[in-house]
Amino acid sequence: MSNSKSQTATGLVDALNGRPVRRHPETGAYFVKASGGAHFWGRVLDAIVFLAGYGILAAMVAVARNAMMNSGSLLAFNDGFWLTLYVVLWFVGLFVYGMIWGTAGSVGDAAAGMRSVRIKDGTTAGAWLGGWRAICWSFFPFFVVMLILAAFSGSSGDTWDPKFAAFDRRSGVAQGRQPVPDPKVVAAHQAAEAERQNLPNLYGQRPDARP
Repeated sequence: MSNSKSQTATGLVDALNGRPVRRHPETGAYFVKASGGAHFWGRVLDAIVFLAGYGILAAMVAVARNAMMNSGSLLAFNDGFWLTLYVVLWFVGLFVYGMIWGTAGSVGDAAAGMRSVRIKDGTTAGAWLGGWRAICWSFFPFFVVMLILAAFSGSSGDTWDPKFAAFDRRSGVAQGRQPVPDPKVVAAHQAAEAERQNLPNLYGQRPDARP
């Protein structure tokens, strides 16, 4: 069975950055994946933005709890309630940020000049799926390891979901420029053709060939 890479490969490269050009199988449209480094730092920025927002929200909750303590409210002393509230706010915040990511694009996407889309047709995840995909960020240590591996390998598969990829919005293809043949592919074809032409005389195809 062919994999996603073989299905989307075109043998072409981007005219601006020289990276491989791929094709959405269902639409035939070209796209270029964002570099591993751009994808890594874009997602790091997303994590920073989310953690900063969550920190502000958590501080507001802490202030509210402190005010309730000063007023003598029994709920303020219920540690289980407040811990549950912090956890709920974490996941709700992730889901909301994911909704933005799956529709308009995240802060990291904008800064890195990329966009997360489905490989099959180039569409975005949408609000609902984007929210659930962002929940995967809860597994933050594993997510960071995956991003580091992607950065060193030059990959830009979007997190660990093979159905999505971050495409480069600054590539020549994204700007309407036509891709060019991959020099490596051209050289391989030329070498194969030269080898074919230099084969020993067979089947009497040349005047000096023996029957």
